[in-house]
Amino acid sequence: MKKLGTGVLGWDKNERISDRYGRIYLLHSPYSDKLVELTHLKCGVRGRLIAIVKETRQSRYTGDFFHSVFSKTPKVGKKIILGEGTLFFRDYYDGVGEYHRVGLQPDDGRETLWLDISALYEASDQTVALYFEKLPVNK
Repeated sequence: MKKLGTGVLGWDKNERISDRYGRIYLLHSPYSDKLVELTHLKCGVRGRLIAIVKETRQSRYTGDFFHSVFSKTPKVGKKIILGEGTLFFRDYYDGVGEYHRVGLQPDDGRETLWLDISALYEASDQTVALYFEKLPVNK
């Protein structure tokens, strides 16, 4: 497993609005809007995103009523598998090389719910260490 970063897990509003739920970010603290720069790995690799809970708090994300999924507070140390698919990064700024958002595109071609929505709402607003674990390519 490769560590991408540590911070408070969240996602952009348009991920929920589009129902994609495919890309996440980490904040430096629950009181900051400053994004953690993630360790960049080779894109296009199949694997899973894993969040290991370091600190907990009540999430500001209430849930997704349409999908009947609601936030819950995990225990410190819990390993939460956020999803599996092909790794991608977004937010490359001016050639500086800063990557702030990471996601997984699913292998089955679906356009919504790219990550596990229940896992996302469990990890939302928690301080986590975020990892990428490479998996074998599906044949």
